[in-house]
Amino acid sequence: MSQASSDDRARIRQVEAEYFDTHAQAIGEFNPFTDRGWKTLEKCFTRIQLDARQLNLLDVGCGTGHSRQIYINRCGSYTGIDLSAKELALARQKFPNDTWQEADACEMPFPDDHFDAVCFSSVLHHIPEMQQALQQAYRVLKPGGFIFAYDPNVFHPAMAMFRHPKSPLYSPMGVSPNEKPLKPSAIRQALIQSRFTRIVQWCQSDIPYREVAPKGFRMFLKVYNGLDWCWQHSGLGHFFGTFIISGAAKPSISS
Repeated sequence: MSQASSDDRARIRQVEAEYFDTHAQAIGEFNPFTDRGWKTLEKCFTRIQLDARQLNLLDVGCGTGHSRQIYINRCGSYTGIDLSAKELALARQKFPNDTWQEADACEMPFPDDHFDAVCFSSVLHHIPEMQQALQQAYRVLKPGGFIFAYDPNVFHPAMAMFRHPKSPLYSPMGVSPNEKPLKPSAIRQALIQSRFTRIVQWCQSDIPYREVAPKGFRMFLKVYNGLDWCWQHSGLGHFFGTFIISGAAKPSISS
C-alpha cells in the first residue's frame, strides 16, 4: 500500500475537516442512526470485548459525540478525537467530563502503549491511508489491547448503488469527498499488515437510519429500514450487511 505524502495527507485532512465543520454549522448534530441502530452497534462492540473490565478507550471519528453511547458502559476513561473542531465543540457541550481533542487518526498525539481499546467509529472509509491509521492504533494500544471498527460495506446493495463513486446511481449528497464503502478483505489485509492478531469480522444489517441524504431518499427510509431488517434476519446480512464489523488485538507481551 503506497503512503501518501505529508502534503497529500494535509490536504485530505483539511477537506474532511471543512466538510464536517460546515455540516455542524449548518445542521448541528450528526446522528445518523435510530436509538435501536446505536444499540445494535453497542452489541457488536460487546461481542468484540469479551471481558467486563473498564477500559481506557479512544474513539476515533467521534463527531458530535453520538458514537460515545456504543462504548461508554464499558469505559473507565473515554477520549474522543475528530478532525472537526465544530463537531467536537458540540460533543464537549454535552459531555464536559470526557476528553475531546482535535486530532488526525494518522498522527495520533498519544504515547505508546496507552489505551486498552481504540475504536474507529465509521471512519476508516474516510481515510485513503487506512493502514497508517491502523498502525497508529497499534502503537497507542497497550499489549493485549484491541481495536473495534464499523464501516460501510461495498457488497451491500444500497451501499454499492448509491454510495460508491463508480456507481452510475452515486449521489454525492451527504458524502464527504474522501469516503467510499470498503471491502471486508481490504480491512482484514490492512489489519494483518499492521501486525494485529485474533482478527474477527462479520457484516451487519438492521442498523436503522434516522436520516439520510439526499432529502428525496427520506420518504423511502422506513421501507429501506424494513427491507434491511429482512436482509439481516434472512442470513444475508452476515455476509452482505450494511456495515463491516471488525475487531483485532495487539499481541500481549507474553505471546
